[in-house]
Amino acid sequence: MKKTLLLCLIIPMLLGSCTQEKVSPMEGAWKLAYEYEYKGDNSTMIFPGTSQGSEIKMWSGDRWALVGVFIEDSTITDNFGGGNFTLEGTNYQEIVEFHSATEYLGQTVKLFLEIQNDTLIQIWPVDDNGEIIKSHYYMEKWVRME
Repeated sequence: MKKTLLLCLIIPMLLGSCTQEKVSPMEGAWKLAYEYEYKGDNSTMIFPGTSQGSEIKMWSGDRWALVGVFIEDSTITDNFGGGNFTLEGTNYQEIVEFHSATEYLGQTVKLFLEIQNDTLIQIWPVDDNGEIIKSHYYMEKWVRME
């Protein structure tokens, strides 16, 4: 009886110690598919559109990084950045530790983030409640890379 009880206690502990840490649904690499700017009732496709090029964004653990290059009117602009992030529901915050645009350094950027299968949508700016500021905002669609 004591051996059976001991086994009943040990087996759940062993199974519990073998479980993997929960992985974020953003984990991995994503490629920018498009970006729109919305001002009131008007929308403008920024990428691809006025800008050409490519950008990849990656998440691992609580860290994010992006790298890309954009071409607009024959001007080539490198884009890179990274830092850590938090996600609670659709409320996403990036803490910018490095960026090619130095005005972002040290900033906390609040966004709406939603993932549907292999598509990730980011919208900003949002207010403190995570609501999109409808008068002027940006929306990016990212697709998971294989």
